[in-house]
Amino acid sequence: MINLLDFEPWWRFGVALLIGALLGMEREFFQQKEDAPDFAGIRTFSLVALLGAVAAFLMADFGILPIALALGGLILLTTTSYLGALLRSGKETGITTEVAVLLTFLFGVLVMGDQGKVASALAVLTALILALKGRLHDVIRRMSTEDLRVTLQFALVAGVILPLLPDRAIDPLGLLNLFQVWLMVVFVSGIGFSGYVLMKVLGPSRGINLMGLLGGLASSTATTISLSSASRENSSMSSHYARAVILASSVMVPRLMLLVLVIHPPLLRMVSIPLGAMLMTGLGIILFLQRKSTPHENTLKRSFKLAHPLKLSTAIKFGLVFAVVLIIVEFAQESFGSTGVYVASAIAGLTDVDAITLSVSRLTGNAQMNIQVAGVAIVIAALMNTIAKGSIAYFLGSKELRWTVIRAFSIIFIVGFFSGISILWAT
Repeated sequence: MINLLDFEPWWRFGVALLIGALLGMEREFFQQKEDAPDFAGIRTFSLVALLGAVAAFLMADFGILPIALALGGLILLTTTSYLGALLRSGKETGITTEVAVLLTFLFGVLVMGDQGKVASALAVLTALILALKGRLHDVIRRMSTEDLRVTLQFALVAGVILPLLPDRAIDPLGLLNLFQVWLMVVFVSGIGFSGYVLMKVLGPSRGINLMGLLGGLASSTATTISLSSASRENSSMSSHYARAVILASSVMVPRLMLLVLVIHPPLLRMVSIPLGAMLMTGLGIILFLQRKSTPHENTLKRSFKLAHPLKLSTAIKFGLVFAVVLIIVEFAQESFGSTGVYVASAIAGLTDVDAITLSVSRLTGNAQMNIQVAGVAIVIAALMNTIAKGSIAYFLGSKELRWTVIRAFSIIFIVGFFSGISILWAT
């Protein structure tokens, strides 16, 4: 096996050169394509990254002085070049390339400071941002005041409030974690925000379908809340929202099976038939509803207007319910044996299936729980979650979404219930 320590510090200089070459290649390609002044290309960027690496290498003998001198000289050179280009062209120009040059220097410094992975990742992201100039500017030009407000509001929820909350229990019993509760608020509002973006980019129908697919991978319950609320605002798209809700619930099933497979594979044999039956039933219903869609829906899509997707009041209510359920589940597991497991599974399934699935899978893998009890607990949680999402659709959704989802979930529940019973009899 090759040991990078045998190539110190040469491999670091090599990585710095590659980082500079990547960014320089993008800049040179842009300059040729846009017929822009040739300020810095692949050679200049490679040398700038190498300059940062050499300056950081000299820190061992000379302290911070080499970096300070190199960075100061680089700033002077880029400023002079920018002012010269400004005088020659006679019009104001951007400073994107100049900023990229300074970043490239810092990436070279990071590589020498045992942060090569961070430097490489940031370099790729920087190159991506530079390459997407046209698309990013096009998105900004098409943004409305409402789009900006929605984006900033979600940034406040996810990027400001969430990090400030303590990720630990705050009550004497050790049950209530504000970070975990607000994380569910972020899930609900985030799914609404992502759906808003997808519908703006892909169009209402395809955006909603992708939202259902991705939402099912994250939280089918939160997706149901967001889509059901949206159906009241845009009742003409209820059929699309309904199919997306059913899709999200169906996607939840393979996600659970994957969790079981990773934690304790033997348990998968216990739950594969009932969960698989629920999955196939859900997909069959989606195909049936898709074929029933009428040409009239195309007219509705053209007249479709996006409503505000970030229903914070709904998300916060869900977060509060989630907190209460977590406390109840903890008490149920502490107070009863296998009955407590079933009760906890039924209660947990009202908001989230992943937590109880992971818990019982780990307990079974550690020989602390009977595999049949664990299998029944997972199926109960999935069935209760189906009931909960049907109730959410009934109380929050439009009339058309309400009855479409309830009929579909009733069929899925019946199939899952009887297939689960057959597994119990077989064991």
